[in-house]
Amino acid sequence: MHTLLILFQAEEAPESRLSELFDQVLTFLYTLAHWAGQLIAKLIEYIIGSQMPVDLIDPLGFLVLLTLFLIVVEVAKKIAWLVVIVGWVLILVRIVMEVLGK
Repeated sequence: MHTLLILFQAEEAPESRLSELFDQVLTFLYTLAHWAGQLIAKLIEYIIGSQMPVDLIDPLGFLVLLTLFLIVVEVAKKIAWLVVIVGWVLILVRIVMEVLGK
């Protein structure tokens, strides 16, 4: 009886799990942005030959992530349009075949 009570009390609320997942996703995105910012900052430092301010690393990283996200969205949009166009062409071919077949 005591074991069941302890297990029942230890179960987290769904809101708590969702909040924890949200925190983990944000932490992951921040880590990616920080690493990307460090990489870009090192590249810029190598090119210009002087030290960059440390407070620019995170903004650079987030801009890199946003840019990559926009590139992925644009590619997905073009693929979606290609699928739609092919679908319309196949529908029109089917309609023409039905009309000519009768």
